[in-house]
Amino acid sequence: MRAIVRFGLAVVSLGILILAPAAVADAASPKVTVVNLRGPLINATFSVIDPSGCVETDTFVSANLPSYQQLPGKPVTTGVASVSIFAYDACTDTTIMDATGLTEALPAGSLQVSKQLDQASLQMTLPMTDIDTGATFSVNVNVALVGTSTIHRDDVNSNDLYGRTCHVLNRWKGSGRTAEASGTVTDGVTNYTPEATQQAEIGLVIDGFEVIGCL
Repeated sequence: MRAIVRFGLAVVSLGILILAPAAVADAASPKVTVVNLRGPLINATFSVIDPSGCVETDTFVSANLPSYQQLPGKPVTTGVASVSIFAYDACTDTTIMDATGLTEALPAGSLQVSKQLDQASLQMTLPMTDIDTGATFSVNVNVALVGTSTIHRDDVNSNDLYGRTCHVLNRWKGSGRTAEASGTVTDGVTNYTPEATQQAEIGLVIDGFEVIGCL
């Protein structure tokens, strides 16, 4: 479960925050800079093979509600969601579809995650672009997740030095359950998620860093 939670966080850009020297320079000030990130998340991977046995379609759905706070300021919460659909014909060695969609302006209420991390849902419409052809279309997402495990927790702390006096403290905590996901991701003609999947998670991340002595 640890690998699942950490991977999911990376997908939604709330993974362990390890700053590179350039990032430290951007955040640097004579004073201590403290930034906190937190928010619930979901991830689900659906795979289906058509009756011919040739075409496999993999659909990945991810969403979270990251809250960003640079002290002493107030936290700002946004909604992030993405969908990718990849369809491949192994019999003809042909990519049928390789489409992605991303929004950083998820409407309020679209993502619901219970405090116990045992239930979650995502309802939204997302514009998609096929990477190979440039074709655009939209999918309607209506997916529900139900936890299937106990809550697993993980945490990582690090102290990265950048010069004699500049160092960055990174703090990361992740909690989550594996889950079963079901529902629809459809363009109005094809439902790309006709079967439920056990490859899903419901989680919560608390992440932050402290920049000290970086001029």
